[in-house]
Amino acid sequence: MSVERITTGPGVDTELRLSSNGQKLAFTGEVRKIRSWMFPFDASTGRVSGSGQAVTSTGTEAWLPSLSRDGRRLAFGGSRAGKFDLWEKLLPDGPEAPVVADESHGRFFGSWSPDGTKLAYWRPSASIDEGQIVEWSSKDRSEEPLTTPDRSGWVAYDWSPDGKWILAEREYTAEGRSEVWQIPADAGPHAEATAQKIIFNPGYFVFQSHFSPDGRWIVFEGVREKPSGMESALYVMRSTVGPWIQITDGKNWDDKPVWSPDGKSIYFVSGRGGFFNVWGVRFDPERGKTQGAPFSVTDFDRPSLMVPRDIPNVGLSLSQDRLVLTVAQVSGSIWVLENVGQ
Repeated sequence: MSVERITTGPGVDTELRLSSNGQKLAFTGEVRKIRSWMFPFDASTGRVSGSGQAVTSTGTEAWLPSLSRDGRRLAFGGSRAGKFDLWEKLLPDGPEAPVVADESHGRFFGSWSPDGTKLAYWRPSASIDEGQIVEWSSKDRSEEPLTTPDRSGWVAYDWSPDGKWILAEREYTAEGRSEVWQIPADAGPHAEATAQKIIFNPGYFVFQSHFSPDGRWIVFEGVREKPSGMESALYVMRSTVGPWIQITDGKNWDDKPVWSPDGKSIYFVSGRGGFFNVWGVRFDPERGKTQGAPFSVTDFDRPSLMVPRDIPNVGLSLSQDRLVLTVAQVSGSIWVLENVGQ
């Protein structure tokens, strides 16, 4: 039995419906551009002051952006011609290029060191079932292994303010439950041997951990399964280890938390309001409590400019005056293909 292609459009064909006589096929032709957009932003007030611009090319689907703390370097997961890899560029108009130009596939989750000279990320090994965290130098473009290759599924989310530690998620069960470890940044290639487990609860998936700018707090996303479905909420805890403090109510899907450079606000992506947007909440670092209700930062509410619903691959990153976000531009039309059965 052979397979024959019957549509030739450049986009994604979905919502297929065959007529009762089998002679016509109706479908939706969707075209989408997914790029990293940069917006002028005041991280202290939480205000976007302009319409923003796409800073990655149309030929690449750009996911999971990571902005250096000075706002000059951008790393992102780029999918081009069926290959996914880690890319980097100088903002706003520098060229974009793979972090490492080779034939391997699948580097992702890049996180910049505080001084912007190193990028930590996951790299696949020769066996597709294994990988490790490596550190890439922006000075000589070389990779150095930080952890030993294994099947743990390490994800490097952040560096401590002094650059000595890397916060990394590690899956630990067949169900995909996860825990967060502090890995010494200078202990490669076997840094996992002296790593410290700091966030763990068997009832939760734990993602997106980030140090506060002063290193005293860690914000993260905790996801748990309830009878009504999956619940996502944001939490903070002291970096010296302590109880979880819930800072969003879990009634909406809250994800991708990041700190403002002054440590007095936490910004995140939330599904409250129907569309995913960036929200913020004030935080008192002395008392370890939020101040006031979450507030809206962006108002994307239409397919022509929206945060994609593929939320695991969406990224939010910011500096004092720039906010970078995964944004989709989607258009579509309805088509009818006749004589399908001929």
